[in-house]
Amino acid sequence: KQWYQRRVAITAGVPITCDELFKTVEGNTDPGLKYCVSFSMLEIYNECVRDLLIKSNPKGGLPVRQNPSIGAFYVQGLTKQVVGSYKAIEAKMEEGTSNRTVAATAMNATSSRAH
Repeated sequence: KQWYQRRVAITAGVPITCDELFKTVEGNTDPGLKYCVSFSMLEIYNECVRDLLIKSNPKGGLPVRQNPSIGAFYVQGLTKQVVGSYKAIEAKMEEGTSNRTVAATAMNATSSRAH
């Protein structure tokens, strides 16, 4: 199921959205306007948040915090990688996918443990 969902995202809206995003960034003619596009990838497994862009995570996972002034939630310590193209995003997605928690089940030898 997750492989299918990820494959649908990659072949459907994600590339189109990213292409449009980077076209907008590249088409910027306002010298006072700067863009920075970053990529993060996380996994929530057994109530622990893991950063998928690093190999080792702290025991107990990364803490989820709320910014009291604006109310937004964020993951403290989550890696943010600056990306300049959809190709760079794809590479980071592959890197993150390779760091996911997997374990064998009776049905699938490399079943994801992140549901």
